[in-house]
Amino acid sequence: MIIGEPPRTQADLNFHAFGIPIRIHPMFWVLTLLLGMRYPEPEVLLAWLLAVLISILIHELGHAMAFRYYGVASYIVLYSFGGLAIPMQEYGRPKLNHIVISAAGPAAQLLAATMVGIGLTVAGYGVPLVGFIGEWLHLFEGPQLSHPFAHYLVQFFLYVSVYWALLNLLPIYPLDGGQISRELFLKWDRTDAIKHSLMLSIIAAGAIAFRGLLGGSLFIGIMFGYLAYSNYQALLAHSGSSGGYRQRW
Repeated sequence: MIIGEPPRTQADLNFHAFGIPIRIHPMFWVLTLLLGMRYPEPEVLLAWLLAVLISILIHELGHAMAFRYYGVASYIVLYSFGGLAIPMQEYGRPKLNHIVISAAGPAAQLLAATMVGIGLTVAGYGVPLVGFIGEWLHLFEGPQLSHPFAHYLVQFFLYVSVYWALLNLLPIYPLDGGQISRELFLKWDRTDAIKHSLMLSIIAAGAIAFRGLLGGSLFIGIMFGYLAYSNYQALLAHSGSSGGYRQRW
């Protein structure tokens, strides 16, 4: 949901994974902990924090690996409710590359969740994916991991990796799905591509916000309501020209 890189701080955590520089801004920890405050037990809260960190890192590594596939170096910043994979150089590539790079993040999360689910099934355990997908597929059937920390870590990881990835694929800018839909509009409708992609973003974000509020999820309602409003403001400011925009993943 972020569209700009946050400034560096002395509290940043910096390291490398697969040769890719990674920076974790302190606000990532703060907001992730705030989202997990409904879990009062320290062990469960720690499991939530680690699950979000691992899943979001896999997501951004998916983008970064896609950049690398196309010969573009990048670095990762985790911040707020997500992160960014930022190219280190300008590049000119076919639009299809942008679509692949945008889709690579959610795809990496879903692939990781699938691999964990297969591993649990092969080991004779149920797959603790809560929500409508887990219920529909009867994944919870079977014995669960006996250690509470391991159980919650896997459960939270699957939840974030599946549902956050699917939300990210919605055609709402600047989410990955919004990036993909904008590229498709630019491919097939160059005249009013930005305008139409923003209109689709407003409708989709407004629908999700309304559904979230009806379902009692104030967080979803506020987050997607804000996205609908920001896309509406962008639509008002849009000049109707075919000028470029800055891609973010």
